Amino acid sequence: MPSSKELVAKFSDLKSLPHVAIRVTQLVNSASSSMQEFEDIIKLDPVLVIRMLKLVNSPFFGLVNKVESVSKAVVYIGMQNLRNLVAIEALRDLFEDETAEGFSRRLLWHHSATVAILSQMIAKRIFGLVGEDEFLAGIIHDVGLIVEDQLVGAELRRACLNYSEGNRIITEYENETIETNHAKVGGLLAYQWNMQDDVLVAIKKHHQHDKVFPIPSIVAIVQIAEYIANRMKFAAVAGKVDPLPAYLKGHMKERMADYKVLIKDLPGEMAKADDLYGDDEE
Repeated sequence: MPSSKELVAKFSDLKSLPHVAIRVTQLVNSASSSMQEFEDIIKLDPVLVIRMLKLVNSPFFGLVNKVESVSKAVVYIGMQNLRNLVAIEALRDLFEDETAEGFSRRLLWHHSATVAILSQMIAKRIFGLVGEDEFLAGIIHDVGLIVEDQLVGAELRRACLNYSEGNRIITEYENETIETNHAKVGGLLAYQWNMQDDVLVAIKKHHQHDKVFPIPSIVAIVQIAEYIANRMKFAAVAGKVDPLPAYLKGHMKERMADYKVLIKDLPGEMAKADDLYGDDEE
């Protein structure tokens, strides 16, 4: 059975992240990057230009005058929002449905999108943070499952079926059948994509429920978001809800009134996100 590094290497040969996405991520993480550099790289991807102009001219931004230039769109959207838009565009094709017994990429996409939206809502509403980094971590936290499905699909489906019938977390079943798991694989892939450190930690450790992470931290927020998403029937494996770590359960109880409002508002936020980021062909 191939190791995590071997899986990522093989996957990268088949499904590399577009150059534009990697370069935008690098620019966001660089303190010396300029708006001109963003404009120059974005213009290389016509689909991204269309998506970005659609986003900046949407009711979400409420601008009086229509924005038609890439440079103005970058200013209004902001670099981190732009990075997230690029990530969604780059990942969209990876989640094309290849449903088989035990695993569905389409189900995983719905799960990932829900976790991303919830992560951003929790960051903003509960902790007063901006939320873009939490959104990014949410949208890619389970990307390792795509790698496993592509290269060791039969073993992944066996792990998912065992998980659906068992009472342990999914990574334990993956370790038994694949000898690695999607958190390790996803962390390596995100590192290759130049994701920032706290996003990497969230991807690698979002299933480590035996550890206590700072509140707030991206990994803790993603764990809460994933728990809520699963409870609302947006699980990556249908019907599964893993227990929330005790310290996070205690935090949610302390802020229960706020979380109830957040959950009530989730459908509206998901509709907004679909208007902004959804596939026009769907």
